[in-house]
Amino acid sequence: MIAHHYVQLPEVRQMTIAEAETAENMPSYWEVVLRAWEELDLPEGRRAEIIEGDITITLLSGLAESMSSAEAKELGVPSHWEVVLRAWEGLDLPEGWRAEIIEGDIKIMTPPSFEHAHIVTLIHKWLVLECHRKGSGVDGAEVYQNIGVRIPLRSGLYIPDLMVLPESVLSSGPEQMVNDAILVVEVTSKNTAKKDRKPKLWGYAHAEIPLYLLVDRWDPDSGRSEATLFSDPENGRYTSSVKVPFGKEIHLPTPFDSTLDTGEFPS
Repeated sequence: MIAHHYVQLPEVRQMTIAEAETAENMPSYWEVVLRAWEELDLPEGRRAEIIEGDITITLLSGLAESMSSAEAKELGVPSHWEVVLRAWEGLDLPEGWRAEIIEGDIKIMTPPSFEHAHIVTLIHKWLVLECHRKGSGVDGAEVYQNIGVRIPLRSGLYIPDLMVLPESVLSSGPEQMVNDAILVVEVTSKNTAKKDRKPKLWGYAHAEIPLYLLVDRWDPDSGRSEATLFSDPENGRYTSSVKVPFGKEIHLPTPFDSTLDTGEFPS
């Protein structure tokens, strides 16, 4: 049984159907989310709503959503994480769109802007050079784009813009891969910035990923474009951070021990 709840989408994410038809027939954000909701195939006792543009799956019965996979298996029902993960796996999105699971909700994201893609490309090139530089602390590692990493502890499945993984990770499963990550990079878009700054920050810290580089084109504290490197995760939070405005260099510590120039990053 599926129920829905309509909520006005934030302006930065909303496009009218008329505007969408003039944008090379690209569907509006609302159309894509609504279509994804309509196509959900949920087990009995679950329902889905659209709340502020995110798909939220809840229980109709009295079972606790916080129930672990082991507890759910004992009762013969799927856990909340398993239900949401299965729903995410079944999504059929238009080309260029992608979806993540953020704190148990499915968040659908529009294709990135040119500025976003350009920053990702610049960082990607720099990381590839570092991974192939003789004597580098990450020599032999690889740089990946748009690979899903699962963090069940935070009910999350994130698709970072970039991730540096050791070569040995190819033999790991999707839920073990995050344990091997050396660095994750997120470049904010207007409709993802809040989740990159908080839920993902906490998720990556809980997963104990050593380094998280957040390239924030709308830093709320300074009102400027900033890059922040979070490091030293401990007890679900990063205990160290360094922030620089676009145009300055930011140093990545061991195992990189190298400096990234943000001078070419478009605001």
